[in-house]
Amino acid sequence: MEYGPGVINLDSFIGQKVKLRRSSLGITQVELGEKLGVSFQQIQKYENGKNRISASTLFQISTILGVSFSYFVNGYAKGAALRDNEDVSYQVHDDRESILLLNYFSKIEDPDLRRQILDLVEKIASLSENN
Repeated sequence: MEYGPGVINLDSFIGQKVKLRRSSLGITQVELGEKLGVSFQQIQKYENGKNRISASTLFQISTILGVSFSYFVNGYAKGAALRDNEDVSYQVHDDRESILLLNYFSKIEDPDLRRQILDLVEKIASLSENN
């Protein structure tokens, strides 16, 4: 796979994944910056792909946001064919929706209702696969 001009910027991709995870947890740029020892402006630059995130900083971010280090690069190869100016948020929206679904589902205490919801989701997913 070629990674050259016209290929989506990995720094932007990682930055969008940081922003997605941070916002899904309800953590502000200020809060993340304080935990990392940097300004919120620096967090903005990371999230916009303007500044590259070092491996050690990315590891700290992964710990703070409760995800694996690899979370931030998963899916990049699929997006490598995109142009630099294209938005990759559509690629990571599944993560946001999955997180929201999991958060809401975890609040349901009734085991029977949880089972019914799982059955419903399974049926809908199988219908989607067949179409």
